[in-house]
Amino acid sequence: MALIATMLKKFNYFFHQPEIDLTFPSYALRLNGQTLQIMKASDENISDLLILEEQVYSGKTPWNKFSFESELKKHSNSIYLVVYESSTLVAFVGMRLQAQEGHITNIAVKPSYQHQGIGTYLLNAMIELARKNHAVQMTLEVRVDNDNAKSVYQGLGFKPNFVRKNYYVSEHVDALSMIKKLTDREGEEC
Repeated sequence: MALIATMLKKFNYFFHQPEIDLTFPSYALRLNGQTLQIMKASDENISDLLILEEQVYSGKTPWNKFSFESELKKHSNSIYLVVYESSTLVAFVGMRLQAQEGHITNIAVKPSYQHQGIGTYLLNAMIELARKNHAVQMTLEVRVDNDNAKSVYQGLGFKPNFVRKNYYVSEHVDALSMIKKLTDREGEEC
C-alpha cells in the first residue's frame, strides 16, 4: 500500500507540477561587521560576475558572458543571487530547479571575503529556496582537488555521489558530483 501511495505521489508531481516560485526580495545583511546587499542577479551584473570569476579562478573565466546571459534568461527555473559590499561584488551563487532537484550551477566568493561564511549563507539560501519549491535533493559538482569547497559542502550535508571524468575539459580535471537529500522517505525534512 505504501508503494502505491509513493507512486501516486510521484505521478501527481510530474503531471501536476507546482509553479516554481523564484521570487527573492533584495535585502541587507550584516555579517562579520560588514553590511552586504543580497539581490537577484540581472544582466547589469554580468561584467562584475566575470571580474569576480577572474579573481577566484586565477585569471580565468570558466563561465563566459554568453553562459551568464543564458542562465539569467531562464527565469522560470533558474536563479542567480549576487552579494555586494558597497559597489563591489563579493559573491554569487546560481541554481537551476528541475524534476524535484535544485542544482547549484555556480558559486564564487571573492578571495579576500572567503572563510567568512558568505558562501555557506548563500548555499543555505538556495537550499531553502529549493525546499520551498518542493525539491527533494540538491546536487552540485566540485573539482576533485578543491578540498576547501568539498569541506564546506560536506559541512552542509552534501555527500559524494560519483566522479565525472574530465568534467573541467580545458584543465583535464575530474569533478565530484555531490548530493544532499532534502527529505527522507516519508517526506520529512532532513
